[in-house]
Amino acid sequence: MLAVIGSSVAAITGMSRLIVDIAMYFGLFVIVAMALNFQYGNAGIPNFGCAVQVIVGGFTVSGITLRLAYWLVEKAGIQLLPYQTAYDWLYNSQLNVVAVNNYLKTHPLLGVSLLLFSIAVAMVLGAVIGWVISVPAIRLRATYLMITLITMADASQIFGRNIPYICGGTLGIWIPNVFAWYPGDRGVITAVVTLAIGLICFFIFRTMLNSPYGRLMRAIRENEVTCLSVGKNVVGIRRNILMFASAITAIPGVMTAYYYSYVVDAMYQRAYWTYWSWLMLILGGPGNNAGTFLGCALVIAMRRVIIVYKWFFDKILFFPISYFEQILLGVLLIVVMIFRPDGLIPEKLLYIPGVNYTKLVRERVKVDWRTAPKMKFAGKRRFSLKFWRR
Repeated sequence: MLAVIGSSVAAITGMSRLIVDIAMYFGLFVIVAMALNFQYGNAGIPNFGCAVQVIVGGFTVSGITLRLAYWLVEKAGIQLLPYQTAYDWLYNSQLNVVAVNNYLKTHPLLGVSLLLFSIAVAMVLGAVIGWVISVPAIRLRATYLMITLITMADASQIFGRNIPYICGGTLGIWIPNVFAWYPGDRGVITAVVTLAIGLICFFIFRTMLNSPYGRLMRAIRENEVTCLSVGKNVVGIRRNILMFASAITAIPGVMTAYYYSYVVDAMYQRAYWTYWSWLMLILGGPGNNAGTFLGCALVIAMRRVIIVYKWFFDKILFFPISYFEQILLGVLLIVVMIFRPDGLIPEKLLYIPGVNYTKLVRERVKVDWRTAPKMKFAGKRRFSLKFWRR
């Protein structure tokens, strides 16, 4: 009897943990997918370097916020182990983080302040990285732009892997729990905060896309030459779009670091944060946030179920389960591009609030042709006759 009760409790716990995990990753990837939709779906900028901005957010926590937390705790009179050298920074991080967490349990304001500081600094650094990327790449064609951004994503991982002061090198570094004051499960409150940030980002993107600037973005996407002919700075607009979206994309890197309380460069792989985000965008439909939400929810639920129940798939597959996600990614991309190139929810026509489209369609325009200059039409007739004779 006790064994049955224990097994049922474990099943409930496992299911609740799966729900929290899906909610957390949905909040992370929906921010990245919305930022990608803001760039590609509305402005036509194929950003294949989303992992660069996300890894900047994670490195902000491990390289800047962690040192700030150490300094503040030492100022409060708590003795920490040395962390000046690369060896001490790496191997003393676990014990130092435990001391910091004990202090944060009784100082919730400090924990919230560290979280907000990390997000603010990550957004600033993300915007700077977006500007750095845009300088050599924004004038390139789509193919060369994608290649350049993919290369930069790999370069950022190489820096984190070989410089221990950033994130502990190949071994990684421990991160304080800014929600140590919360009496419940840390994963639950982290998922709730991440979903709240995703909701705020949704309203920000929605406001910008419904503004005149958003209509200008769509105009650049549809016809760049026309926008240039009316005096619009297309290169500058694309640079601003890339900087703003890069600042937003850095937030999931911060929340991922606090969710795991650990940062290592392997957490921010290019395929994980770039290709899966593109699959979410293409599956849902570029150009609208509703499709982005749907595509993100379907892909995240599918991937987390595969990870949790991999023992089941391992029995029915004839190849190692570790390759199943990569194969699934490629197959889904091919299937969606063949059968649903516009996504599950195609982009709708732009609706501007306050404009009566029915009246515009039914409006009748009266033209008094008698007042029109006759020489103009005569000139056209003469031109047409001359052209015909030739």
